Amino acid sequence: MKNVEIYEKLAKRYDIATKVVSLGIEEIWRKIFIKHIKKYVKDGILLDVASATGDMAKQLDFSKMILLDPSKEMNKIASKKLQNKDIIFIEDFAENAIIPQKVDLITAFMAVRNFDDLDKGIQNLDKYLKPQGYFAIVELTKSDNILFKLSMFYMSKIVPIIGGIITGEYESYKKFDKMIKNIRDEDILKNFKNYKIIEHKRLFPPIASMMILQKVKNAK
Repeated sequence: MKNVEIYEKLAKRYDIATKVVSLGIEEIWRKIFIKHIKKYVKDGILLDVASATGDMAKQLDFSKMILLDPSKEMNKIASKKLQNKDIIFIEDFAENAIIPQKVDLITAFMAVRNFDDLDKGIQNLDKYLKPQGYFAIVELTKSDNILFKLSMFYMSKIVPIIGGIITGEYESYKKFDKMIKNIRDEDILKNFKNYKIIEHKRLFPPIASMMILQKVKNAK
C-alpha cells in the first residue's frame, strides 16, 4: 500500500470526507454488505482488512475482531471508536501481515485496490481463513457501463475539489481515481480457486461489485 501516507494525512477527517464525496452511497453499500454477510456468518472471529477508522468492525460487532491497516493514524481513531471491544490491531500490509489466529470471516470493503500486489495480498490473507470460512469483498471495479465512466469523471475532477476543501489534501484526492481505474472483477476472483462463489453482484449504482466467497471444506 504505497499510498499509506495519503491515509495518514486524511485520517482525522476521513469519515466526514468519505460520506460527503461518496454522496452517502458508500455508507449504503456498507449496510447492504453487512446485511448479506450476516446471512452466512453472524459471529465469530473477524479479520477486517484496510479497516480504516473501524466502521465495518463497529457495525459487524463480532465477539473477537482483528483490524489490519498500515496507517497508524487510522488505527488510533478506530481504537477510540471501538473501546471495550475484544480487538487486536495490526499495523501492516495485507501482503506481509502475520495474523495470530485463524478467522471465520475476512472483510475487505474498498480495500483490495490498495494492495501493492493484489495476488500476493489475497494469498497471504487466505492462509488465515478457516476452511468453510468466508471472504467478503466490496470494491469499485472497472466496467464498460456508462455510469462507471461518469463516476470516473466525478472521481478525477470533482472529488479532489470537494475532498480538498474538507481535508486540505487536494493532491491526495487526485491520486484516488488512479488507484481504481484498472481493477476488474476477474482480477480479484482469479485468486479464489479453493472457494465457491456465494454471491457476486453489482451494487447500485453499478460501479462497485460485491463478492462473498466460501472457502472449501478441505482447503488447508
